[in-house]
Amino acid sequence: MKKFAEKKRWLAILFTWLLVMIVLSAVAPGAKEVTSPSKNAGLPDNALSIQAQQMVKNYYPASQGLPLFVVLHDEQGFDNATIKEYMTKVEAVMATSNYDLAVVPLSRMPEQAWTSFVAEDKTTFFMPVVFPEGNETKAVKKELDILKEKTAEAIPTVDAFFTGPTGIVADTYEMFSKADVVLILGTVAVILVLLIVIYRSPLLSLIPLIGAGITYVIVDKVLGLMGKAEVFPIDSQALSIMMILLFAVITDYSLLIFARFREELEKGLTTNEAMKNAVKFVTEPIVFSGSTVMLGMLTLFFAVYESYRNFAPVFAVAVLIILVAGLTLVPALFATAGDKAFWPFNPRKRKVNVEKEGFWHRVARVVTNKPLLAMVPVLVILLIFTYQVKHITYTFNLLDSFPSEMSSVQGFKQLEKAFSPGEIAPTTAIIDAKADLTEAQITDIMSALEKQEGIEKVTAQGHVIAEKDASIVKLNVILDENPYSESAYDHIEQIRAHADTILAHAKIEGDLHVAGETAQQADIRAVSQGDEWRVAVIMTILITVMLGIQTRSLLAPLYMMATILLSFGAALGIMVFFFQDLLGYTGVSYRIPLYTFVFIVALGVDYSIMLMSRIREEKRHLPIKEAVLEGVGKTGSVISSAGLLLAATFAVLMTQPVMELRAFGFAVFVGVLVDTFLVRPIIIPAIIVLLGKWSFWPKKLNE
Repeated sequence: MKKFAEKKRWLAILFTWLLVMIVLSAVAPGAKEVTSPSKNAGLPDNALSIQAQQMVKNYYPASQGLPLFVVLHDEQGFDNATIKEYMTKVEAVMATSNYDLAVVPLSRMPEQAWTSFVAEDKTTFFMPVVFPEGNETKAVKKELDILKEKTAEAIPTVDAFFTGPTGIVADTYEMFSKADVVLILGTVAVILVLLIVIYRSPLLSLIPLIGAGITYVIVDKVLGLMGKAEVFPIDSQALSIMMILLFAVITDYSLLIFARFREELEKGLTTNEAMKNAVKFVTEPIVFSGSTVMLGMLTLFFAVYESYRNFAPVFAVAVLIILVAGLTLVPALFATAGDKAFWPFNPRKRKVNVEKEGFWHRVARVVTNKPLLAMVPVLVILLIFTYQVKHITYTFNLLDSFPSEMSSVQGFKQLEKAFSPGEIAPTTAIIDAKADLTEAQITDIMSALEKQEGIEKVTAQGHVIAEKDASIVKLNVILDENPYSESAYDHIEQIRAHADTILAHAKIEGDLHVAGETAQQADIRAVSQGDEWRVAVIMTILITVMLGIQTRSLLAPLYMMATILLSFGAALGIMVFFFQDLLGYTGVSYRIPLYTFVFIVALGVDYSIMLMSRIREEKRHLPIKEAVLEGVGKTGSVISSAGLLLAATFAVLMTQPVMELRAFGFAVFVGVLVDTFLVRPIIIPAIIVLLGKWSFWPKKLNE
């Protein structure tokens, strides 16, 4: 009864968390159920391609919606009669949809009208369909599955692929829904195995996972409610990475609490007293850790590109709940388990051999005795890998990250083989003239556009009189290369830059606008590059200020931040070397550098703070060199275990089918290991020893 009374507080906390989890599970949808694509492909309303697309919608309403391409392929080829028959069958299938689909009636058009949709060798043809906008991703996926099944029944002898934006959205939802199960199981397995290997206690290994599991359900349901209420859009990739972050951070907090809890129990305190003391000592590092990670994620709100910005609220909500769980749920689980958490060991009877020097003490002795000799080789290696970043090549085509067996990828690849590259995603030019245009002027401007570098051909698609003495002309522009290549984006920017000259050639007063996938990607590239610098600078300043507050120093935050940035640079460089040079990928996603920066900086700073805090504590009764030696030695085991677990957890992302997630997981995995095993135990201690009493200037270390 006495033991129950002591644990009453912790049981109440645990019951509260379980009650919240049960209630939310009953009333809230999962976050995956309310994911949605970014508005305007993630671009702001004032982006040039979005303004141009809006003009297309205003003057050509039939162009509205989310395109879908039904691609039919037969190696034996089709004759015209078969093509028309299959077109009729596909149109009939689309007519059965629960959605109001806009289908171009190719089967009812003369042959010369639909030949542009048929490959020259007649092995492939495609039919454009437009889905209405604004539907939930899950509903679109379900509808597309039905249409795929009906198409296979109607035309069983040929390959049918569903690609285009609608096909990609549906495949993305399916891929992440399946992948998340593997991700959760892989994460749990990695954490469980590593905890058992490191601490050799089964229950100790389960407690962090139980805490993470409860926290994950609550976070998932809270995000589901917010997504359903349209408080902010939910991104599939953000949810996958958030889950990894949650399990990793909860495990880190558990190790920190465990270490202090064991230390207090070794003093002979009761379970309740030991946990109260442990929570008191770990509150500051956990609050600082959570605040640092949250601040890092919130800096993404400064991004213009919505795909970056959408990560901010998802991670802010998750980190806030993780922080509360670290200070309440995890201690409650340990306190409820009591001494049994350490079974088969008893912390009250634990014997520590104070005479035997541990591994991290030996490392620290080498570093403190010969700081330059220890630090310089590590710096040189990290700088060499950082230099590799110079050779990074970016890809802006989302399909480059997807597995090749996806229907949308297969359809896209088939279109690439069957048609000229630019026909896969034609560009639309809109001429907004201040006077009604003659046929001769339209011909002249088409000629002027065809003379631009990278343009294969230009055809007229429509001529609308907007109002008196004004005219809108829509032109179809086919590029002579892959519309998703960086050189294609350069050509779009050149057209925009030379717009006045092109219009002057046809003696037209007005404006030239460019819409389409290539124009959007060109804008995304420009916006993304600006966001990288903006977010990186803001986050660097914020974290440096926080380090200054924590260390109460002006100098320490500077060299600490510099080493964290070095960890990021080396990690990114190693990722480039591994994926581009060794594995032969033509490029990596343009989003990886920013995501990697945010996570490595936000997560890497914690271990350095734990080290610095311990060094300051030791210097109160020891000279500088001995304080550094003891600080590294006493924090080494906890920090290295936590860092290894954090790195291994992010490494689980490398099991995902999306190349972008694999590269990101690899980069964070490497970055955390570099920070944990090179920067934190070697470079930072060496700098402190070299600077001596000025390490925490303006407050000297020995004051």
